[in-house]
Amino acid sequence: MRGNHLVRLRESTGPNALVLIHPASGSAASYRALEPHLGGDFSVYAFQATGVDADRPRSIEGIAQAYLAEFQAAAPDATPIYVGWSFSGPVVVEMARLGEEQGRGPAGVILLDSAPPEALRGRTADHAAEIGGLLGLDLSATDARSVDELLDEAAELIAVASDTPGLTGADLRPFWDVYVWHQGIFDDGWQARPCAAPLLMVRAQDETGWNAEPECLGWSALVGRAVPVVRAPGTHYTLMDEHRLPGIARIVDRAIEEWAAAPHPARERVVRPSPVSS
Repeated sequence: MRGNHLVRLRESTGPNALVLIHPASGSAASYRALEPHLGGDFSVYAFQATGVDADRPRSIEGIAQAYLAEFQAAAPDATPIYVGWSFSGPVVVEMARLGEEQGRGPAGVILLDSAPPEALRGRTADHAAEIGGLLGLDLSATDARSVDELLDEAAELIAVASDTPGLTGADLRPFWDVYVWHQGIFDDGWQARPCAAPLLMVRAQDETGWNAEPECLGWSALVGRAVPVVRAPGTHYTLMDEHRLPGIARIVDRAIEEWAAAPHPARERVVRPSPVSS
């Protein structure tokens, strides 16, 4: 592990580095599981945030600046490809923009069912869906409504499945607190600014919470050009489930291959991956 948040999952002598930023949960677990499915000659890094740290920047700009500096210190010569899932989509776009200001722009940016803050604020979601997605549980049939009740029910399910007697909702509360801490950043009025690097949107084809948002979830309007979209099985929360990771890896590999072949890391190149089947 390097610095406070950056984990190197794969080392390579290739010129590119895949840099995966954690969702609101702060966890890099799905990215650790994704790495074995990735091909290509590139390094792989993931950012994680395992707790609520009062000393961490609590803004998109602040997190982007801190993570960019940490990555550049770890891999100063690598050309990054940034990946953001949900909460971290705006973070990676801001990292790309900041890097471009330094003349160190990325080869491209991949957004996993993520949107600018305006669309994120308008998502249809409830605590059962959020806590279930955070902990990898199906709580859709529960009668519980408050966060405490849902955490207690989640603890009971996990305790039975993992033979962990005595697990309580209080034990799971820190995971929820990290999630809420990150999600709350969007309440501070951050305004997204475009980057020049090519973007690729991976939409969760079974997700219904985006309501009337456009196919690109608003990124095309923000960056002033068409952002290509590919659909992948799953919902916002299950897009990165273990059995779906080979399909996500194929999308990532193809994007890296095409972007790496382009002449400049800030070029506006359209990548149109093939649809992925479940």
